[in-house]
Amino acid sequence: MKTSKRHLILAGLVLALGTAVYLNWQFAPTERFVAPARSGVSESDIGKAEFVSAELNANTSVRQNGTLAESRLERQTARDKVLDELEKQLRDTSADASARAQALEARTQHVKNIQLENTAETLIKAKGFSDCMVYINGDRVSVLVPESDGLTNEKVSVITEIIVSQTGADISNIVVTPVK
Repeated sequence: MKTSKRHLILAGLVLALGTAVYLNWQFAPTERFVAPARSGVSESDIGKAEFVSAELNANTSVRQNGTLAESRLERQTARDKVLDELEKQLRDTSADASARAQALEARTQHVKNIQLENTAETLIKAKGFSDCMVYINGDRVSVLVPESDGLTNEKVSVITEIIVSQTGADISNIVVTPVK
């Protein structure tokens, strides 16, 4: 008796759900689900790749920061390689627990450094610098700033203060370098 009641209740719920889906499908306006057409884009253009030139024109300030862009790309590539290698070590089931623990600690420290670098870069840019890059390697911190920002002692002290507050690094381990 209990089993048949459960089956009847379950059948009723399935029927109610099916009815709700059918009514929703039947009466829902279809225009809401169609993306509005954008001007200048035809249906044949959807999904096509577009080449974007990496060349810079003379009117942009990014040109002088090309070294920073290249360095940023190299840093990201190196980060990806290190994180991939650490992930492989963590997934290796044949490795002993201490090796996996070391890999986990290294990955955690690497991710923490990435977050600290990003935070420091954001804060330095917020202080009026056009661009910058921060490298954290152990207890040493290197900061690259465009030469066009005119590094003065005051600006270097602002950068140093940000780095110390974010990373806890000793002032003697912070190097600020202007980039042409």
